[in-house]
Amino acid sequence: MEFSPLVSVITPVLNGRKYLEKCIESVLSQSYPHVEHVFVDGGSSDGTLDILKRYNQSYPQRVRFITGTDKTPEDAWNKGLLLSKGDILGWLGSDDTYTPDALRTVVEFFTLNPDASFVFGICDVIDQNDQLMGQSGTEDFDLEEMLDYGCRVPTCSAFYKREVIAQVGLLDTSFLPGDFDYWIRVGKVFRLYRIEKVLSKFRIHPGSISGSKGIERKYAYIMYKTSRRHGGRIFSRHFKRYRIMPVVEFLRPVFGRFYPRIRRLIHWSW
Repeated sequence: MEFSPLVSVITPVLNGRKYLEKCIESVLSQSYPHVEHVFVDGGSSDGTLDILKRYNQSYPQRVRFITGTDKTPEDAWNKGLLLSKGDILGWLGSDDTYTPDALRTVVEFFTLNPDASFVFGICDVIDQNDQLMGQSGTEDFDLEEMLDYGCRVPTCSAFYKREVIAQVGLLDTSFLPGDFDYWIRVGKVFRLYRIEKVLSKFRIHPGSISGSKGIERKYAYIMYKTSRRHGGRIFSRHFKRYRIMPVVEFLRPVFGRFYPRIRRLIHWSW
């Protein structure tokens, strides 16, 4: 390819040993070669650092890491952005993976669309056994719809040029989840293009933040506050989702084995 930029993949991690090697290998095995994987470790004690050191010794130019204390995942993300050297940036959770040609697809898109600064693709949502639970990123970005509905941009399938950071700045760590706030801020300045292709797999499991008990209601409330901050409607779907989740939790014994399916339906459909 005539345009062969360095792609920097940022991964915050804290005690993520279980799925970490799958994450690293999905980046190392990319068909596009000009990639660096930057890890920001929050002080892991489960063997995560041993894995990072081993890969860093084997691939010193491709796998880099720092370790310390982070206030939030967004704080770690910002550290990784500042540490990275790439022209194109992406974020990948330590329990998530890229599809084999994801980065080549992204670089080819930017090559063919030199005026574009941001692109995202489809993301498969999987469970701890790699079973498909759903998909996100299947619709084009619309700022007003995002303010009302939710984060239509799957973070681990989103890629952007460094000029985005130069104009929009880093993540605001006071608004969590920071990616929702950030994509709104970016969407006010740049056009967010979409690729009709699966670029990543986002894993939800008992040990992840996304799999934590009560997280849907908490996130719905935070996203409602973030939406309102940016001019979203009072009685948006964020508000409805936040109000219905306590009822679903209360009726959990009634739903029985259907509870996980109902919870996912509300999370992805409302």
